[in-house]
Amino acid sequence: MRGPFTKVGNVPDNSVYSWPNLLMSELFVFMLTLAVILTLSLLFNAPLEEPVNVMHPPNPAKAPWYFLGLQEMVSYSAFWGGVGIPTIAVIALLLIPYLDRNPKGVGRWFARRTAVANTLFLLFVLTNVILIVIGTFFRGPNWSFVTPW
Repeated sequence: MRGPFTKVGNVPDNSVYSWPNLLMSELFVFMLTLAVILTLSLLFNAPLEEPVNVMHPPNPAKAPWYFLGLQEMVSYSAFWGGVGIPTIAVIALLLIPYLDRNPKGVGRWFARRTAVANTLFLLFVLTNVILIVIGTFFRGPNWSFVTPW
């Protein structure tokens, strides 16, 4: 963490104590995130739907938003969307720390040394977000593509 040294000569080069420097930075980000989430919850209504009627199920029957990316992949191929690609993604995310064993760049956000790992994780997150958006807004009756407007 960048900041003034609290005790000169007693800490390694290019470092500072996590208390109070890092903790205050993390507390600020936590409070900012909490404020954004609370503001969004006040602006957008998220009502519960009525209980499902088994005689007249909704068309399309959509999963909760956090599973819509998986449901979108399953709509293309049951095996690859439900088993193959998620397994490969989880294994790849588990292997990232073991593939990059060089300690350079550790403890620094967005260091050039960790660009590959950061890019892979960002690609994983963006793919999931895109699939969730497609499943939420661009799928209509019988899981066909529709325009949201």
